[in-house]
Amino acid sequence: MLTVKYWSSLLAVVLCAFCVVAQDDVTAEGTGQGSNREEALINAKRAAIEKGIGMILLSQTEVENFMIKRDQIVTKTIGSVKSFDVLSETKDAGGYIEIKIKAVLSKSSMRSDLAAFHILLESMDKPKVMVLITESNVGNDEPSNSSAETAIIGFLKDPYEFDLVDPQVAASIRSSREKMAQVAGNPAEAASIGAKYGAEVVITGSAVSRKADGMTAALGGMVSVQADITLRAVNCTNGSIIGTADGHAAKVHISPNTAGNQALAKAATTAAGKLLDNIMKSWQNQLNNGVGLTVSVKNVSAFRQKKDIIATLQGIAGVSAIRERSWDAQSQILEIDVQYKGNADGFAEKADGLKLKAGGGSLAVSGIEGQRVSINAQVM
Repeated sequence: MLTVKYWSSLLAVVLCAFCVVAQDDVTAEGTGQGSNREEALINAKRAAIEKGIGMILLSQTEVENFMIKRDQIVTKTIGSVKSFDVLSETKDAGGYIEIKIKAVLSKSSMRSDLAAFHILLESMDKPKVMVLITESNVGNDEPSNSSAETAIIGFLKDPYEFDLVDPQVAASIRSSREKMAQVAGNPAEAASIGAKYGAEVVITGSAVSRKADGMTAALGGMVSVQADITLRAVNCTNGSIIGTADGHAAKVHISPNTAGNQALAKAATTAAGKLLDNIMKSWQNQLNNGVGLTVSVKNVSAFRQKKDIIATLQGIAGVSAIRERSWDAQSQILEIDVQYKGNADGFAEKADGLKLKAGGGSLAVSGIEGQRVSINAQVM
């Protein structure tokens, strides 16, 4: 059995191997396998990060438990893949792809490192984002108000190059006050609307601007307007809240309406920057620890069959956790959450045609929508 002293020595060697690299960067090689090229690359990047993890281990306890706490340690890293070169790429007889890369890992903020951020977007298959903001500008709360929404979209497009749902779609939704009220008060409703238009993240919120009383004379007839905005990012797959943020700004102009629009845009950009940090942290965690998939299995008529299906899916390589959400014999539908180190397509490749561990039968994938996977249980 390998001792704590051995692992400590090994990590010390890793640290020395990296000492010739620039202070903010480390290099490491990583090899990953997957059912498709994207999944193999994700796993190769994770492996490279894991090799460089010795640079930022947080405690002696983590060193001592490195082998059994590997995933926990990886998720704590502040490193990210800044750039990489593919050293080799092969495909075995079963169709599985293996990719070996040499990666440069940046310890600096990913948000300030656009190269790393763009690689993160690519690794996440460029998730599409929808923006829906309710806006009131100096007492005018017409649904057509969109200064804050436009500023957020501009922030996400340049320089981050997000894939965004057409703003015209958002405008049509904003025209319904009832619909916007539902979106604002219910993350599940926001997720449902976002998913309908192909979004994987929907950003909702409210923005308000008001005139600052008693300031006009001191400003030589100009008007001061202050704006506040609150934002929320929702995962469209499961309706969970990724993060929240707020922003405040003030602008002066001879026109209250113009000052309000300018203040709203500035406050929105500030809040969007904060929210982006939460979104990036969530995506980086998915790359390190696996994505959350919502899996629906039909034709599950018996308790014993349900247990067999869960046990079978737990045996898939890359599945780190499964949580049962609901099941009843009448609907014959089993809903589960799966944590999987890869992507939805890779999980589906492994699950499709999989023989159940007991009782006979197999699984057949019937659909994939974002991070939702539908499966039919086939009984022999």
